[in-house]
Amino acid sequence: MPDIMLLGVEKQVLSLEIDENPADNFPCMPSEGIDSEMRVLLYALLMGIFFDEAQSMEQLVLEYGPEGPWVFKLDFTITERLAEVEEDDIDGIALNWSQTGEMSALNMEASDLQEVLARFLFNLVHFCMLVRHEQVLSVFIYSE
Repeated sequence: MPDIMLLGVEKQVLSLEIDENPADNFPCMPSEGIDSEMRVLLYALLMGIFFDEAQSMEQLVLEYGPEGPWVFKLDFTITERLAEVEEDDIDGIALNWSQTGEMSALNMEASDLQEVLARFLFNLVHFCMLVRHEQVLSVFIYSE
């Protein structure tokens, strides 16, 4: 299963059982095949930091075992930065993001890749806007 982005209260997310589908309990959005490395490239681009620094933007909060699944929490700093992104800027950010690193895992033409990245970013920005307005919420990544 590809990564799932979910919106929830940390205490409730941490109570997920290993056999539970997070989509049954929380608002979720698909990752569109965008893996952790690709998301970290986005964080580095938006924050103006190095890749190594941007890796800390997804913090492990729950590990079911050495083989997963895992739950990561999106750091407050990048959540705030994403919430500030204007909808009119999403296509430009997606274009820059598509040119920052190795995106061949998605196996797409450049225009299709930019569309997928823009759609993912649009949804993530709106998740982060919700977090800004409802501060008990956080953005999580469920990864198997």
